[in-house]
Amino acid sequence: MEMNQLALVLVDIQRDFWHALDEAGKFPRFPDNIRRLLRTARANHLRVVHTHAVFKTDKSDWMLFYRPGGCSPIPCIAGSGGERVEEFAAPQPGETVIVKHYFDGFVNTDLESVLRRWNIKALLIAGLVTSVCVLFTATSAYLKRFVPMVVRDGCADELEKHEATLRFYAGLCFQCVTVEQIQNDLAMVIQLAERYVDAAPDE
Repeated sequence: MEMNQLALVLVDIQRDFWHALDEAGKFPRFPDNIRRLLRTARANHLRVVHTHAVFKTDKSDWMLFYRPGGCSPIPCIAGSGGERVEEFAAPQPGETVIVKHYFDGFVNTDLESVLRRWNIKALLIAGLVTSVCVLFTATSAYLKRFVPMVVRDGCADELEKHEATLRFYAGLCFQCVTVEQIQNDLAMVIQLAERYVDAAPDE
């Protein structure tokens, strides 16, 4: 597998998802870890994709349980400020931004077609929150025969949910890597992905 077949996908690093974790002092290294991930990806010319959740005020694109009688409050309403991307995860010109209305970044978006066009085989997946949009996107990537590698210290959530998600699904729906491994030994990370790319049956 070539380095240009690895991409970084940052999931929903937005105010409504990060604010409560930040205020509670959870995952204090998360912003710096995301900065390190982005620096490493950009320095190595990896493709970088950002997914952002944004919902209309008229409720027309809300998920089923986001509708009246469902969960509350609804995050990332357009114009609310909660949909704002955190500064430490801001896209640079030329990086792809996928706007989504579901937990899974592949549902009703062109994420898959973008990755196929680039001949991407494996994904580094980081962002918010571990037990929901990161998990759903990583699992969908796995089912679509990409090799998903969740960056365990590049994700955040309520601590118990974060740890349980990694414990239950690592090795089943995704592999786990760390920011330090990506930053200091990207070749090893690519070799890890390559094991599974090579093992995948031909389409």
